[in-house]
Amino acid sequence: MPGDHNKSIVMAEERGPTSSILIVEDEILVRMFAVDVLEEAGFRVAQAANGAEAFACLESTPTLAAAIVDLGLPDRPGDEVAAEIREKRAALPILIASGRSERELRERFANDERVAILAKPYTEPMLLEALRQLGINAA
Repeated sequence: MPGDHNKSIVMAEERGPTSSILIVEDEILVRMFAVDVLEEAGFRVAQAANGAEAFACLESTPTLAAAIVDLGLPDRPGDEVAAEIREKRAALPILIASGRSERELRERFANDERVAILAKPYTEPMLLEALRQLGINAA
């Protein structure tokens, strides 16, 4: 019904500002998929194709709910990018997306409860559930 659409818009506005997610992914199709999923879920998305762009986004987006970082970036390893993000924003939840061994990654980030691992290839439910496990929900 037409009235229902308007009702949902008002309800969304009443919930307050939408949470922003930074996605750092060099594979354009993967990044496009993730952006679509996140925007459909109600997030705003800042996009970066490499570490340098990620830090520019970090500076220009003061309020981020989380960062999703691919490990295979062209300019530097994603785990280094994640570690530097952690230095700049100590409390920011980080979701590491990788096709590498999950065990190796879990060991590397075992002491950081604000880091979760998302195995590639991932689906929409996998991405949203990984964010929920970090306490991140759309506004």
